[in-house]
Amino acid sequence: MTLTNQLTPSPFLSTVNSEDVVSTRLYFVNASLQRVTFSSSVGVSLPCPAGGAPHAVLRWYLAAGDDIYDVPHIRHVHANGTLQLYPFSPSAYNSIIHDNEYFCTAENQAGKIRSPSIHIKAVFREPYTVRVADQRSMRGNVAVFKCLIPSAVQEYVSVVSWEKDTVSIVPGNRFFLTSFGALYISEVQKEDALSTYRCITKHKYSGETRQSNGARLSVMDPTESTPSVLDSFQSGEVQVGHSVELPCIASGYPNPTIRWLKDGRPLPADSRWTRRITGLTISDLRLEDSGNYICEVTNSFGSKEVTGHLNVIEPLRVTLSPKNLKTGISSTVILSCAVQGSPHFIVSWYRNTEPVLPDQHFSIQGAHNETLFISAAQKRHSGAYQCFATRKGQTAQDFSIILLEDGTPRIVASFSERVVVPGEPFSLMCAAKGAPPPTITWTLDDEPVARDLSRVRASQYTLSDGSTRRVPSAHKRPPRIRPMKNITAVAGRNTFINCRVIGYPYYSINWYKEGLLLPDNHRQVVYENGTLKLSDVQKGMDEGAYVCSVLIQPQLFITQTVYVTVKVPPLIQPFDFPPTSIGKLMYIACVVSSGDMPIRITWRKDGQEIVPSSGITIDTKEFMSSLQISKVSLKHNGNYTCIASNDAATVSTERQLTVTVPPRFVVQPNNQDGIYGKAGILNCSVDGYPPPKVMWKHAKGTLAGIGNPQQYHPVPLTGRIQIMNNGSLLIRHVLEEDRGFYLCQASNGVGSDISKSMVLTVKIPAMITSHPNTTMAKKGHVKELNCTARGEWPIIIRWERGDTVIDPDRNPRYSITTSPNEKTDEVLSTLKQEREDSVFFSCHAINSYGEGRGLIQLTVQEPPDPPELEVREVKDRSMNLRWTQRFDGNSVITSYDIEYKNKTDSWELKHATRNISPTNNQANIVDLHPASVYSIRMYSYNAIGKSEASKELTISTEEAQPDGPPMEVILQPVTSQSIRVTWKAPRKELQNGVIRGYQIGYRENGPGQ
Repeated sequence: MTLTNQLTPSPFLSTVNSEDVVSTRLYFVNASLQRVTFSSSVGVSLPCPAGGAPHAVLRWYLAAGDDIYDVPHIRHVHANGTLQLYPFSPSAYNSIIHDNEYFCTAENQAGKIRSPSIHIKAVFREPYTVRVADQRSMRGNVAVFKCLIPSAVQEYVSVVSWEKDTVSIVPGNRFFLTSFGALYISEVQKEDALSTYRCITKHKYSGETRQSNGARLSVMDPTESTPSVLDSFQSGEVQVGHSVELPCIASGYPNPTIRWLKDGRPLPADSRWTRRITGLTISDLRLEDSGNYICEVTNSFGSKEVTGHLNVIEPLRVTLSPKNLKTGISSTVILSCAVQGSPHFIVSWYRNTEPVLPDQHFSIQGAHNETLFISAAQKRHSGAYQCFATRKGQTAQDFSIILLEDGTPRIVASFSERVVVPGEPFSLMCAAKGAPPPTITWTLDDEPVARDLSRVRASQYTLSDGSTRRVPSAHKRPPRIRPMKNITAVAGRNTFINCRVIGYPYYSINWYKEGLLLPDNHRQVVYENGTLKLSDVQKGMDEGAYVCSVLIQPQLFITQTVYVTVKVPPLIQPFDFPPTSIGKLMYIACVVSSGDMPIRITWRKDGQEIVPSSGITIDTKEFMSSLQISKVSLKHNGNYTCIASNDAATVSTERQLTVTVPPRFVVQPNNQDGIYGKAGILNCSVDGYPPPKVMWKHAKGTLAGIGNPQQYHPVPLTGRIQIMNNGSLLIRHVLEEDRGFYLCQASNGVGSDISKSMVLTVKIPAMITSHPNTTMAKKGHVKELNCTARGEWPIIIRWERGDTVIDPDRNPRYSITTSPNEKTDEVLSTLKQEREDSVFFSCHAINSYGEGRGLIQLTVQEPPDPPELEVREVKDRSMNLRWTQRFDGNSVITSYDIEYKNKTDSWELKHATRNISPTNNQANIVDLHPASVYSIRMYSYNAIGKSEASKELTISTEEAQPDGPPMEVILQPVTSQSIRVTWKAPRKELQNGVIRGYQIGYRENGPGQ
C-alpha cells in the first residue's frame, strides 16, 4: 500500500500574527522635527530626517505631494538628501518655497517611509521697536514693568535683560525677572523714582538686539485702596515634565495677601510647587496638575481673583505592531497602532508614503482608526506601513515593514518505506511549511485516509506550503493486488497505471497487453514499484486491456486487468488578427482540426463573455466558429480567446486585436507668456492608438529676435520640468533660460509623427536687484538712497517711509529721480532727502507681472542729546554728580565734559572737567568754595560732534569754618580794669558762610612778658 500526504493552503486560517521578523532597513534620524524657522539673510540646511541601510534614496516633497525641484540660488537638494534654502532678498520671497510644509522620504527595497510634515518658514529682517511704559506704585508696594514687543515679531523676539540707569539688573534683592520677560520691583522705595528702566531684546534668528526707551517709576505715598492686579496668567497648555510659571501680582494698601486654589481647593503640599513674588511656579509637571487655578488677592478693603485653566498634556507616542512581518499572500494582516499621550488625536495610515484608502483588501477600524486590516493580502501590498497620530500641530508616527511572499506549500520532512508485522502499530511523520500554513491530507493508495480510522492516524505535522509524497508500507501477509479502476486517458498526454500489491513477500511485477510483455515501444515505461507509464497516449494504439502480473511464489502468479479508453482533445488551428484601423471590416475563423465530438466552441474578450450589443457577431457550426465585426472601432481593441472543449479537455487560443489610430492633436501648442519664478504649462494634448508618446524639444530664439529657431534639443526632464499625463509640459519655476521655441512631437508608430512649435516668452516681474541694506547719514545733510530694479516695462518705482508712501509733490523734503536703462531692462531710482530720520525706507518696483521690495534701514547720525544731570551729594568743598545718557545720536558716546561756575559769573569764567570716560555715569567735583552758589552743566560727545548743554543745575555748597581771622583788631584802654576791643569782619572770600559770632580771648602778661 502507499500512504500519501497532500498540502493545500488552509481556508480556515484567517489571521497572521506571527512576527517572522525581517531586517528593518529603514529608519528615522529625527522624526520629531516638525518646524524650522530661519533668517532670510542666513538661509538654512536641513538633512533628511529619514534614512535607510543599505543605501536609501532620499527625496523631498511639498506637503501637497509635489516634488521638490531646484531653483537656482534659492533652493537646492544635495545628493545626500540635504535640503538647502539659500539667503535671499525680500524681492525673491516666494511663499511656496519660503513658508510651506515639506516632508522627506527614504526608499529602498524594504519600502518607502515619509517624515512628518515640517513647516519651514523664513523670517525677514523687519523694522520694529520695543517700548516700556512709565509705571506708578505706592511706596512699599510692587511695581511691574513690561517690555512691549510688536505682535508681528513677538514670536521671534525675547527679552534678554533689563537695565537700570544703563547698568544691567542682576535678579535678586528687590528686583525679579519673570520667564515672560517682565521686571518686578518689590518693596518700592522713593529712590526707585530716580532711575530709568529699559528692556533689552534679541531677535532669535537675526541676532539683532534692541533697547527700549527709558521708563520712569512714579512713587507715591501709601493710601488705603483695594487690590489691583498688575500681572496675571491665562489658560494654557504645557507638556508633561516641563515647568510653568503662573504670574499673579497685585498692588494695594495695606499690602494684599495672595492665596492659590486649584479646582476650588487649596494647593496640595508638594515640593514641586513654589510660591514666589512673581507668582506660582510648578516644576516637573504631571497630568494630574491639569485643572482650574485661581489666584485670590485680598486686603482689608476688598479682593480680586485671577482664573485660568492649565492643561498638562503628554507628547504623542506611536507604537505600530507587529514591527516587521513576513507572511504569505492571501493572508489576513492586522496592524495595530497604539497611541499614547493626550486625547483628541487623529490617526491616519500610509503605505509607501501613499494614504491607505479602504477597498476590498483594506479596512480601517477602531474608535480612533487605530487598526488596519489587510484581507487576502497580495504581493503588491508589501511595503512600509506608517501610522501617524496628529493633535494640534503635534505629530508622531511609527512604521512597520510588511513582506508578502508566495507561500506555495512544501514538505520539509517526510517518512520512508517501512516493513511491519500485521497487528504492529506504526506512525508516519510529515512536516511542511508555507504561508499561510497549509492543510495536510493523507491518502492510502490514492484513497483518502479517514481521521478517525482506528488503525491509521495522522500524527505529527507542521503547517506550511506543500507538495505530495508517496511511501509504500508493507504488511507480512499473503500478497494480493488491490482492485484497479478502468482508466480514461487523454490523447497526447501521459497516463500512469498503478498496480498496488498488498502483502509480503512478492518477487516481481510485470505488465502485459495482448499477451506481450511491456514495454514494447519507447513510449512505455514500467517502474520497480509496478507503475506503468504511457507517454503521449495515442487513440487506438494504446486503448485496450492491460494485465498486471505479480510473481508471489516460484511459478505462481496473481493477475488483474484494467481497461484503458483514449479520448482525443480538441486542436485549434492557428489564427491571427490582421492589422486594421477604424471603420474596417473584420472576420476571423476559429477552426478545430481534430478531437472527439461533440465539440463546444465559445469566444471571450479580455476574459469576459462577448455580449451581442458590442457590435460583434459570432457564428458557430459543428467544428468552426467565426467572429465578425462590421465596423471596427477603438472599443474593439483587446485580447480575444477561442475556447474549444469536449469530454477529453478544454483548449484555447488567444490573440490580440489592435485597432491603430495615428496621432492627432486635441489641443495644439500656441505661443504664450511665462512669468519668471511662477509655474507655467505649455499645452499640448494628443490622442491615438497605441497612446502616442510625446516628446518636447527646445531651441533658442524669440519671435522678436531670431525669426527661426536654432537647432532643437530634447527638453531635459527634471524635478522642475515634467511632462504631464496629457502631454503638456509643466515648468514648475520658470527661468529666463526657458524662453525660446518649443516643439511638441507625438508618435505611436502609426502613420507619420506630428509636431507643432510654439514660442515661450518669459516675462520678468519687477524685482529689486540692488539696494543697500543699511546706510548712515549725518543730520542736516542731503542723503541719497539708490535702488536698482529690473523687469518688464513699464516699471513703476514707489518709495515708502515706514508704511507711508512718499509723495515729493506733497512733501518737499524728498525728491525722486528715476533713470531707465533700456539696454539692460533696469531702472535706477534715487531718493533725496533734505532732512533725515532714523527709519526704514522701502523701494518698491511694480509692473504687470509682479512686485519686488527692497528694505533699507537709514540710521541718521547726529550729535547726542545732552545727558540728564542730577546732584547726588553736596558738601562744603565738593559735590557728587550722576547722569543718564539718553539718545546717543546713533553713534557711540566718546566722552563727557562737566562745566561749572559761580552763579553770578559769566560762563566765560567757567571751570571744567573734560574727557570723562564714556563708561562712567558719575563724578566728584572738588576744590569748591564753601557757602557758594554754583551753576553746573554737562556735554556729551560722539564721533559726529558735541551735544547741546544739559539742563543747568544750581547748587549751594555747605558752610565751613572761616579761612581768615577778623581784620583791624584795635585795643583801647577804658579804665584801669577794662579795654575796648574793635575789629572788622574777615575778608569776604574767607568767611565761608555767614559769621554768626566771635570769640575774644585774653590773658594777663606779667613784667618782662
